[in-house]
Amino acid sequence: MRVLIGMGALLAILAADALPAGAAPRPWCLREGFSGPGNCLYQTFEQCMASARGTGGACIENTAILWKRYNNTRARQGQQRQDGRW
Repeated sequence: MRVLIGMGALLAILAADALPAGAAPRPWCLREGFSGPGNCLYQTFEQCMASARGTGGACIENTAILWKRYNNTRARQGQQRQDGRW
């Protein structure tokens, strides 16, 4: 019985975390506490700060978007250097 409850809870968490098809990640996240980026629901920094006021949270850039930007930059740098050097 505990296994079924655990599996149901896991499925609920995974379903809540999924983005709808075609939905792009938003660039700003409201971080409350020290675990993970938080709620990435904000299109602008101002929207995020308006939600953060009074809660003690902070606004940070979405780490998924930063990671993609970093990888794209590294890929372009790799294309420019064909001689194998870093």
